[in-house]
Amino acid sequence: MDTTKGNGSPDSFTGHLVSLQKQLFYYALQLTENQEDARDLVQETSYKALKNRKRLHNDEHIRAWLYTILKNTYINYLRSSHYKQQVNATDDLDQIQLQTRAAPEDSPDEQLIRKELHEVIHMLPVVYERPIRMFLTGYSYKEISTQMNIPIGTVKSRIHLGKKQIRSVYSA
Repeated sequence: MDTTKGNGSPDSFTGHLVSLQKQLFYYALQLTENQEDARDLVQETSYKALKNRKRLHNDEHIRAWLYTILKNTYINYLRSSHYKQQVNATDDLDQIQLQTRAAPEDSPDEQLIRKELHEVIHMLPVVYERPIRMFLTGYSYKEISTQMNIPIGTVKSRIHLGKKQIRSVYSA
């Protein structure tokens, strides 16, 4: 039997599932930022997919279906009390790390949006990234100016231009 065709057979389904493991892992790694957690998430996703494969009516949509299962599994994990206990146990982390991690009272969607925003900020050129990160962690324009040893007008300009680049990413 040819496992490359989407004929709905169990062998075809399993073949697709196995061939997508690496892609699922990289997506999970983006979400969790931890290899062990990403492996666990892919394993849980694979288990749920195998358990519910009768719900997939067309093998052509398996990739999107698996990504949806993975994302929903991750969101459910964020909602779980286990995750909230881990977040509350981070008192020894410095202030910036605490602010980049989502607050436990945020909804999972808000946590994902915050995580995506920090990834976009990280992709900015350093001249924009640093002032924006400092601004988001509570520094005033004057404090940023002093820390970076640049005029306050330059700080405002860089934050404005950085925000403009972030908006362009979301509007693209």
